Amino acid sequence: MAKLFYWIAPVYTGLIIYFSISDSPAPPVEINNIDKLYHCGAYFIMALLWYFFFYSRFLTQQSHFKFTWKDMIAAWSRTIGLAAAIFSFIIGVIVELAQEYIAVNRTMDFMDALANTTGIILAICLIWLLSKRFNTYS
Repeated sequence: MAKLFYWIAPVYTGLIIYFSISDSPAPPVEINNIDKLYHCGAYFIMALLWYFFFYSRFLTQQSHFKFTWKDMIAAWSRTIGLAAAIFSFIIGVIVELAQEYIAVNRTMDFMDALANTTGIILAICLIWLLSKRFNTYS
């Protein structure tokens, strides 16, 4: 399972960066601010993936510990959650800056950054809440 998390988070992040900076091939949707929901969802998933990435990297150092995704949620790590949140936030800020200064036909938008941050916070809060439910270590 650890090897899955070694590549899925970086690949997903790379795809988010690519599609955020490249010209948008999809036709616009006629729902007001639907892109904010896309941003929130994309960064929600990104923060979850980076949490599992960092946690699996930590746990592979513990040779005696066999783990599943449920174990990683149950044994909540505030440090790893914070690292995943900060890393995802930095990626979001870099992408917004790249949209302003590098991308063609893209502009930086504070509301996009706010939607990204909302998705990140929701993801970390979800893991924390699920840890309370799955926690068998206390």
